[in-house]
Order: sequence, then structure tokens, then C-alpha cells
Amino acid sequence: METSKLRIAIINPDRCKPKKCDQECKKTCPVNKAGKHICIEVLPSSVICFLSETLCIGCGQCVKRCPFQAIKIINLPKGLENELTHRYGPN
Repeated sequence: METSKLRIAIINPDRCKPKKCDQECKKTCPVNKAGKHICIEVLPSSVICFLSETLCIGCGQCVKRCPFQAIKIINLPKGLENELTHRYGPN
């Protein structure tokens, strides 16, 4: 039986400036370090970094390393696996 995640990282688009940092979030992410999947991705054309909700394990390493404090961990409500109430988009 698979358990649902209770925490994910989200990006504040007003604070994220991937062209002005060394992309520490991407470098310290344990999912990225494992090499099989890319949880945090920054393309040369990116205005903000992309964080995959499905791959994020909610560890908080990216939060600690972001120089602009653009990432935070949020707790997801329990019991809403099948019922999406509102969503703006990725991140």
C-alpha cells in the first residue's frame, strides 16, 4: 500500500532568481543527486526553477541552500487524494 506524501517544496516566483545564483537547490536535491530523476530543473531559458511535485520528497535541503529564500516546504492536507480543490499550476 502506497502512502501519500504529506510535504512538498514550493517556489516563490518573485524570489527565485536562477541566473543570479549557483543553483544550489538543484545541486543539493537528493532526488537529483541519485541520478535517476530530475526533481529540480533549471534550463538556460528558465526564469524560475521548476520543481516536480511528484518527485519532491519534502526533505528541505533546497530550502536551506537557496540564497534568495525562494523555496519553502508546505504540509499537504490529509484525505484529499482524490479531490482537488484549487490549483494555480506547477510549483
